[in-house]
Amino acid sequence: MRSKGQNWSVELRRKRLGDLQRGDLHLRSRRALEEVAVLGINEVRLRPSALALTPEAARQTDHDADSAIPSRPLIGRLIAPRGLAMRLYLTALYETQVRQRPGSAHTNDRPLWPPSSEDVGWIGLLAVTATVSVRGRSEMDNRLRQVKSAIERLVREGAAMLPAGTRPRDKFEHFLLRNDGGVQPGLPAENRYITPRRNEGVDIPIEFYTNNWVHCLTDSEIALWLSLRLLAKEHPTAYRESGIFMAESTRKRRFGLTRDAYEAHVALRRFGLIKGVNNESRKLAGRDEDLRKRGLVEPFRFVLEDRTLDDKATEVVDFALRWAFT
Repeated sequence: MRSKGQNWSVELRRKRLGDLQRGDLHLRSRRALEEVAVLGINEVRLRPSALALTPEAARQTDHDADSAIPSRPLIGRLIAPRGLAMRLYLTALYETQVRQRPGSAHTNDRPLWPPSSEDVGWIGLLAVTATVSVRGRSEMDNRLRQVKSAIERLVREGAAMLPAGTRPRDKFEHFLLRNDGGVQPGLPAENRYITPRRNEGVDIPIEFYTNNWVHCLTDSEIALWLSLRLLAKEHPTAYRESGIFMAESTRKRRFGLTRDAYEAHVALRRFGLIKGVNNESRKLAGRDEDLRKRGLVEPFRFVLEDRTLDDKATEVVDFALRWAFT
C-alpha cells in the first residue's frame, strides 16, 4: 500500500511521460532549448527572493497550520497539481539567461506558436501536450490555451506583465517577466526582470532543462529541490559535514511549503536527485507521535545528487514509477 509520501499521482505521471515520449516531444523540446541558447552558460540563476523569505522576515510570520501560510514566496504560490505556470516561469528564466547578458532587462520577441517549423516558440520550449479534447477546438488551440492560462497565472502572481495591454487577440504575445519577487512595495508596476549576475542566487544546472527534468517533475518536487539548493548554499559548512535539513518552521515560514509539498522528498530520493544522510536517530525514533509532538525527532538530512541530472529524466522517472511500488 502506498504511504502518503509515496502518493505521486502515479497514473497521471505515467500519462504525462507517455505524452512526452509520444512523437518524441521530449527530444524536440530538448532541441528547442538548446537552439535558443546563445550564451554558453552552465547554470540558470534563481534569486532567493522568488523562493524564500529572508530569515528575518520569516521570524515575523506567525502561523501554525499548513493551511494558513500567508506569506508564500512566488515559487510556493505557483505550486499546483495541474497547469504550466511553474514550468513556464522557470523556462522563461532559462530562455532569457541563455540569451541576454547579466544585468539586462528582460525582453521577449518569441511567439507563443512559431510561424514556421524552423522557428522556436514557447509551445516548443514548454513541451506542451494537448489535454482532453474539446469539441470544435484543435490541438493547436488546446496547447495555446494552456500557455495563455499559465501566463495569466504569472500575471496574477505579479511575476509577469502584458505589454500588449488588454487587446484580446494578441495580449499574451511578448509577455515580460517582472522582478524575481513579484510586485514589491516601492517598485513601479512595470519593473522588469533583470538577468542575475554571476554567482547571484541559487544555481539550477543547465541539464535540469536540457534533460527534461523541468518537464518530468511535479511542482512540489521542483519547489522542494530548489529550496534544498538554497539551504545548501546558505549553510555550506554544515552541508559538507552532515547534509542539509529543513525544519518544520523553516518549511512553513521561509518557503511557504505545505507538509504535502515537503513529502516530495520521497520522489526526489527515488529519482536519485537527493540522498538521505545521517538519519540514523530519526530511524530509531520511528513513527512515535509523542516524540514528534515534543520536537524530539530530528528532520531528514539530505545531500544533492546533481550527477543524476546528466541522465534523461524521462527514463529515470519511468523506471522509478515502474518499480517503486511493485
